[in-house]
Parts: sequence; structure tokens; C-alpha cells
Amino acid sequence: MREVKRPALPPHLHMFPVTFAFFAAGALFFLAALLFGVWKVPHLVKTAAFHSPEGILLAHMLLLGWATMIAMGASYQVTQVLLRTSMYSRKLAFFQVIVYVAGVLLLLVSFWNWTPLGMGMGGGLIVLAVAVYAFNLGVTYVRSKLWTPVTVGASLSLLDLCVTVVLGTTLGIAAWTGWSPARYELLFFTHMWFGLVGWLAGLLVSYRLKLLPMFYVSRKTGTKLNYAIILFFQAGVWLGAGGWWSENRMLSNTGLLCVVVSLGILGWFVRGVRNQSSGKQPIGAVRVADVLIAVTFLLAVVWTLLHVGSGAAAQSYRVVSTLMLYVVLGWFSASILAYLTKIIPFLWWAHQFRTKEQKKGAVLLAEMVPQSRLTMELWGYLTGVGLVMCGNLFGASAVAALGICIMLADVALFLVELARVFRY
Repeated sequence: MREVKRPALPPHLHMFPVTFAFFAAGALFFLAALLFGVWKVPHLVKTAAFHSPEGILLAHMLLLGWATMIAMGASYQVTQVLLRTSMYSRKLAFFQVIVYVAGVLLLLVSFWNWTPLGMGMGGGLIVLAVAVYAFNLGVTYVRSKLWTPVTVGASLSLLDLCVTVVLGTTLGIAAWTGWSPARYELLFFTHMWFGLVGWLAGLLVSYRLKLLPMFYVSRKTGTKLNYAIILFFQAGVWLGAGGWWSENRMLSNTGLLCVVVSLGILGWFVRGVRNQSSGKQPIGAVRVADVLIAVTFLLAVVWTLLHVGSGAAAQSYRVVSTLMLYVVLGWFSASILAYLTKIIPFLWWAHQFRTKEQKKGAVLLAEMVPQSRLTMELWGYLTGVGLVMCGNLFGASAVAALGICIMLADVALFLVELARVFRY
């Protein structure tokens, strides 16, 4: 009996193995970070020590190991959709996956043992991987010559990632060469600002402009106002970074105000997308990510007002660390989880059912994941995030311990439910 040859992957799925590798690795790092958090977060809250080696280890597990891996994996796929072209080099992408994961693992182990040599080697591998990633995406963007608010925003976020890596490398050099504590602290805050706001938040904001109309099957698409979202946001990133580095309050306040304006316009755009939705597909957990846009906007307004009125209060340890917990564990992580409920089923469906005959008998996308249960689990996860934030703000380690346990349980259930997609 002659074997039927499986159709080749369509062009827009050539990067599927790379995307899947990043998604799988990122999910494992997320679970590992939450397990580590169950063990260490109560102590870090009680001793106000999120800036300690253990806190730095946890932050890099979440930012480099979870959020950035998911962002890189998604960007390989989304870039091809945005530009209607294939990536410049699939081989470079495979190389980058291996080098980046190895670099993150080595860096985290070195943070745990606090070995400068290992930190340098792990950091060097990460720098190499980011350089390859930036080159691969950069050449793809330049060759396509298709510039929209989404591609402009993604490109500027890629630049912010490169700056973040350079500043992180500089932090390592500064620690070994003995910079003054005050100057080191300013460098640290600038590094965090570029990484959190410029790279991850910037990419999240940019991709939202494209993904939300697709998820809602909305008539509301990109307009010139979307350029204002991107330009205000990136202006805020660079003005804010200049303010943190130079200790210029006027500059940092202006940067914060630009970010607030951008988030406000984004919230208006999201409202328009929902109102003009014409699809019958269940939206599910994506609604949770929409709510977080409004929450993020309100928190940004409050912090900006606090920063303008009393810079010392706004930059106090409890306030800053609680805000960072919300950004990383709440806004970033919950939004990523929500979007994965749409992205993973679509990619797997397209990967498994490639011919017209296969698609006719295929399961419907809406039936591949239980959207209602995933949404409930995501709300449960955010309840845990809220408890961790309250525990940290008021120094209540027992409340934070309860919160991190709830987060771990809900994420584990969420990922198991989502992994059932692969049974088809």
C-alpha cells in the first residue's frame, strides 16, 4: 500500500517548530518560577528583599525565561502574518532558540550560586542570541518595506530589547568593577524601565493593535490614531529612561505622562474593537486581557500623580516592588496566557489540517479549548496575583504565600487544559 505523503507546511507556518519550542520552554520556566515563588516569595515579602540575589533570580526566571521566550516565539509567527512574508532565516531562528535557552539556564544557575564567571558566560550567550534575533527580524522588516503602526511599534520594541541587553551587560561590568552604589542603582532602574516598559509592554501594546481585531472579528482596524499610541508610548520609554538615569524629575514625569496618554488611547481603541465585533466565535479569556488594559491605565495614572506630587513616595520600595509585581505577574503574564488560548489552537489546527479534505472533517477552532473554564482559571490566577500584591504592599507574608499558591494551582490547571489542544 503506497504511503500518502503529508503536505508540506504552508509558508506562514515555516516557523511553527521555533514558535512551539519557545512556547514550551517559556511555560516550563513559568511553572518553575511559580514553584520557586511558593518557596521564596513569603520570605522576600517579609524581609522586603526583592532586590536580593533570590529576588533577581526570580525576576529573570519570569522576564527572560517566561515573558521574553513567549514574546520571541510569538514574534516569529506574528511577523510573517504582519508582513505577509517568510522570515529571513529559519536556520538562524533555530540557532537562536538553542543559544538563548542555554544562556538563560546558565545565567539562572549562576544567579543561584552567585558565580560571576557563569553570569558572564550566560549573559554572553543571551547577548549573542538577542543579536541573532534582532538581525533576523530586522532584515525581515527591512526587506518587506511594509510599515504600519504595528510593525513600527514592534521594531522600536526590538530596539528597546537591544538597549536592555546592553544595559544588563553594563550592570554586570559595573558590579565587578565597583561602581558607586548610587550610580549602579540608577543604571538598574534604567535597565528595568527599558526591559519592562520598552520591550515587553511595548511589544504587547503593538501586537494588540493587530491581534484584537482578529480575535473579535471586528470591523475596527488600524487607523492613523494607532501611530499616536506607538509614538506616545515610545516617547515615554525614552524620556522616562533619560529621567531615571539623570535623576531629572521633569523628564521622568513627562515620560510617564506620555505612557499614560498612550494607554488611554489604546483603551479607546479596544473599546471600538469590541463595539464593532461581528464574529460569533467565543472570545473567552481575551476579555480578561482587555480588562487589564483599563487596570493598567488606572494604575499608571495613580503612579504618575504620586510621582509628580511626591517622588520619594512613588519610588519607595513597597510601592515600586508592588507595581512591578502587577506588571510582570498580572498584566504581562495574564495577557500572555489569554492570548495563548487563541494562538496555540490556531497554529495547531493549521499545522494538523493542511488540505481541503482534512479541513472539511476537522474539529472547529471554537471547540478545541474550553474557553469558559480557561477564563475562570485565569480570573483565579489574577486573584492570587492580587493577594501577592496586597501581601507585599503591607508586608503580610502569609497573604502573599496564599496568593502564590493560588497562582501556581490555577496556572497548572490552565496549562493542562490548554495542552489538550494537542490531542487533535
